[in-house]
Amino acid sequence: MALTASWEDPEAVHQPRYLLVARDLQKEIIGRYKAGEAIPTQLALMARYDVSRQTVQRAIGELRSWGLLEPGVRGKAPRVSLGQSEPQTLDDHVRAALQAQRVTLDVWSFTTEKLSKVVAGLLEDLKKEGATWPKSIKVRMLLPSLDAAHPMPYLLADRTDPRPLKRLRRLIRMYAGQLEHSLVTLKEENLVESVSVETKGLPSIEGSKLYIFNGTHALTSFYQPYKNRVELGPGDEVEEIGDFVSRRTSFLWRDQARGGTPQDEAYFAELRLLFEEYWSNIAEPLDLSG
Repeated sequence: MALTASWEDPEAVHQPRYLLVARDLQKEIIGRYKAGEAIPTQLALMARYDVSRQTVQRAIGELRSWGLLEPGVRGKAPRVSLGQSEPQTLDDHVRAALQAQRVTLDVWSFTTEKLSKVVAGLLEDLKKEGATWPKSIKVRMLLPSLDAAHPMPYLLADRTDPRPLKRLRRLIRMYAGQLEHSLVTLKEENLVESVSVETKGLPSIEGSKLYIFNGTHALTSFYQPYKNRVELGPGDEVEEIGDFVSRRTSFLWRDQARGGTPQDEAYFAELRLLFEEYWSNIAEPLDLSG
């Protein structure tokens, strides 16, 4: 089996070899193995990576500490942990996506609040871990237009009050701006060669959010209306507004190359097409600097 680009990357030679092996195996576990399956033996891994048994053992120890492998059994090859053979959380999906050499992320969201916080925290963790970085990162974000008179959010006591929409626009600018800053900083720090972040606005608000990772799989989840108590401006009293909250349940869609069913593959293809249609034909560039 040929070594992956991240292993062969000359910029990664300063990383501990056991960590490089662990990162390479992490991608393989997420993309290939099922829960309970055995990964190659230590001898096989020693031959594949041309490293010592101690290096392989340390790499396996790392994978166990990340929750990807079951506790060891003497004389048997390590096995993938039950329920851990593929990413479980948004943090896991972003971390896994960053293992690719050329990363793409398409986002369709209300404010990108959760994604912005996940990415900021994850990038700091990866820097502390001495991670191997991708060559390029390209992010496209579809967000509510900053000019449209959206029906949500609104003040329960007075639907004509403009302050809830003004607050939404502040949140969009803040979180999308933070996300862009977190990613562009990687280029400024010479960790990633190329970083591109584009943001466009839509004249409507959708009832779901969408993340498409590296063009191979997608996460969707639904928003639901709820009553939120917020300060609409500096010094304002807390008031009730009709707002959106993202449901905790996320749905994974992927192509058959990553183990998806034909139904998964068909729906995933429709999600990609829908994003492209809105991005190319409906959305307008969004200025976050206002």
